[in-house]
Amino acid sequence: MDRISVLARRRRIKNLEQWTMYAILAESFFLALSPTFAAAAIMIGVVTWFLRNQIDSKYKIRSLPFDVPVTIFLLIGAASVLMSSVRSFALIYNYCMLVGIYALTYFVVGQTIRTPEQVKQMAQALAAGAVIVVLYALFQILFGVDAADVKWTDPEAFPQLKKRIFSTLENPNVLAGYLDVFICLALGLLAKVEQRSQKLILIVAIITLACCLTMTYSRGAFLTIAVVFAVYAFLQDWRVLIVFAAVTGIISFTDTTFTDRIFSAFNMGDSSEGVRLGIWVSTTAMISDHPFAGIGWGAYQYVYPQYNYYIADNDITIYHAHNIYLNFAAEVGIVGALAFFWYFFGTMFMSLALGANERYAKIRDGVENLADRQASNFSQRAQNVLDSSGFLRAVTEIKDALNARLSAFADAVTKLLPFGKKPLPTLKVKKPRKSYREVVHHEDLNFSEHTRKKFADGDKTSADGDGGDDSAFVDGDEKVSAIEKISVGGEKISVKRVRFRKSSATDSDVDTDKKPFIDWNGVTKLDDEKFLDGFKLGIGLAFLSMALNGLTDDLLFNIPSAILMWQLGALGAAINSIRN
Repeated sequence: MDRISVLARRRRIKNLEQWTMYAILAESFFLALSPTFAAAAIMIGVVTWFLRNQIDSKYKIRSLPFDVPVTIFLLIGAASVLMSSVRSFALIYNYCMLVGIYALTYFVVGQTIRTPEQVKQMAQALAAGAVIVVLYALFQILFGVDAADVKWTDPEAFPQLKKRIFSTLENPNVLAGYLDVFICLALGLLAKVEQRSQKLILIVAIITLACCLTMTYSRGAFLTIAVVFAVYAFLQDWRVLIVFAAVTGIISFTDTTFTDRIFSAFNMGDSSEGVRLGIWVSTTAMISDHPFAGIGWGAYQYVYPQYNYYIADNDITIYHAHNIYLNFAAEVGIVGALAFFWYFFGTMFMSLALGANERYAKIRDGVENLADRQASNFSQRAQNVLDSSGFLRAVTEIKDALNARLSAFADAVTKLLPFGKKPLPTLKVKKPRKSYREVVHHEDLNFSEHTRKKFADGDKTSADGDGGDDSAFVDGDEKVSAIEKISVGGEKISVKRVRFRKSSATDSDVDTDKKPFIDWNGVTKLDDEKFLDGFKLGIGLAFLSMALNGLTDDLLFNIPSAILMWQLGALGAAINSIRN
């Protein structure tokens, strides 16, 4: 009876663990399609996780790297709502629902994801949701957008800009930030996968995402992804800059509106730039008046009219500061904002550290190998003294990395130029003939007794037509063409001349052992270590993109974008725990 109860409890624990994982996967899939379904899914996950924790005595809650700043941020956020000058139940409801969903997402994902297989499943769920978002975006590109939805354009500054896609995210800028994140995740995996089929799929995905990003006409998101590519080039592969420059050149040549839109980011000709600047000035005044507790989480739209120095239209509601740094500092105070960005940038640097360590390791190995090859002299000894300083060694490593990159880039550009150095022509080596002869001692041959007798009697068969049958003796795939005695070292020995049987045309022309250029059989097989490293690098790049996009827009005000950020933060922490 006891044994049955133990097995039943184990089965319940296993079922609850699976249901928690299903809830996380559902949230990952629906976060960009239906935030309501995503929130409901994670609430179910919280319930199943709690039940599992109650009946599983062996289950332990683990500490994640940034639990402390997340806790400080949540507590100060709650205090900001209670101390806000805006006495409204809506603020309490907004904080409990939104911040509660974000915190529960971070907690449940961070505590549940403990194996590489679970990370892969979550990545697949995120990718499946992204595929639907991209397909709908492509539909909008091909068949247009309802004119009633075209409200994110400036007809005076860009009269030719009639359409900006937004897919399921309701706003082109939010969609652009979402696409930036998934481009970063794909770039991280691209740096680690080894099979050509996997690289090809990731490259096609990046190009498709980039095409959708272009049609959002979001200037900040495009400039952000340009910086991300530059960082990726430094950490992993500089050749992506050439591809990025080529694709950008093609887009600029085919769509002049896109070019004008990008260059407008550097002047104040667009009305949206002037509006943002006015909002930032007002937000700075909010921060100076409420530096510690802030105006209250979610209270920006209620407090902004008191600081409306630029927009004198009461019918226009400003929901956020169009800058995540100013917005967090205004709503939860400077201390709360510092706690949040401790978590935010801590996750980014933790995830990017892998690629940086690999890059500097390669540089360091190259420097050490070079030092080993050089002769020991006074300058080398002086260099060793300088290398003993950690700061100077770091400067030297960075210098060598830049020199190596610039040299490789210069060589590649030289090869592409028409007057560059042309590679030497490849020498064509003539393949050996299929039919050839070999001389072996007759005692090493597996001949019949009759044949051995012929050797012993000195019988000779000529292959040149002087009395012998060319196909008289066959040994496996070998055909005896002649048997004769030759003199070796003054002693005559019996030998045979062998001509290998020539294979058919199909056998000779086709190499059965040669693998195809792209092998699709193992496209779904990913090494756990490389996948975790690649996805972690992608998370670091994704946080970098969100940090840069946050300079001109508060994308985290959008619920799907915020849920995605907390999910990726928890995933980065979970991967760090798995890898350690």
